[in-house]
Amino acid sequence: MKLLHNHRAVVTGASSGIGQEYARQLAAMGCDLVIAARRLDRLNHLAGELRSQYGVKVESIEIDLTQPSSAKSLFEQATANHSEITILVSNAGIGKYGSFLDFPVKDHLSTMQVNAVIPTELTYYFLEHMRKHRKKSYIKHVASIAAFQPTGFFTVYSGTKGYLRYFSETLAFELKGTNISVTCTCPGGTYTEFMLHSGQKITNSGHRFMMSSQVVVRSSLKAMLREQNVFVPGVLNKLACFFPRILPRKASLHLAFQAMNKAVQREETKQPLSLK
Repeated sequence: MKLLHNHRAVVTGASSGIGQEYARQLAAMGCDLVIAARRLDRLNHLAGELRSQYGVKVESIEIDLTQPSSAKSLFEQATANHSEITILVSNAGIGKYGSFLDFPVKDHLSTMQVNAVIPTELTYYFLEHMRKHRKKSYIKHVASIAAFQPTGFFTVYSGTKGYLRYFSETLAFELKGTNISVTCTCPGGTYTEFMLHSGQKITNSGHRFMMSSQVVVRSSLKAMLREQNVFVPGVLNKLACFFPRILPRKASLHLAFQAMNKAVQREETKQPLSLK
């Protein structure tokens, strides 16, 4: 069904994984697209595929969101020639799995830039833009179940995702009654390239906790259209987000670490991480 045929969406991190799936499913709903990522060749291939299959307009923008001026540049390119954006999918995210001191501080600062600073800045620019054109609009942030339960050895990543959840919740409260709704999706383990880049390898037992990007995005878009503020896809993920509310903090941190350790290994060592 072409539910979004009068909409135009910006999707960050669209060259693979969840971002690419957002682009596919939005296009299938009739939505025109601006897809952004670092790998222009992948974006152009995806754009051609979506134009041919769904007859939508697709623009590719090569952008490195670790750079300080990237959010403003993306906004200006997406809205050039008075083009109106009605959906922002702030999906791009990075993170390193391992002890905090195992990585140079620049890696942690890049994680904070991409996962927290960029979504905040993009939201500011596109929110002003959406408020001016007054059409029904949606802001979609992609966080993680780490926003409910931080995990040891995913320290900075957990912190940024927690920020994104709280930012989305309070912004939605401010925007109640306007033409703009905010939805923060908090997926758990999802089959994407993220684990390769974060330094994780799924164990045999870890596959039971994984979801496909197709299922995550399909349910997430339904939540966006019904203007649900925070959405957690999957029953196991919902349970993982519920128990930290009733357990002591130390206990929940310990259990989260144990669960993560059973599900993934550090890619470089192929071994579980240990508390020293």
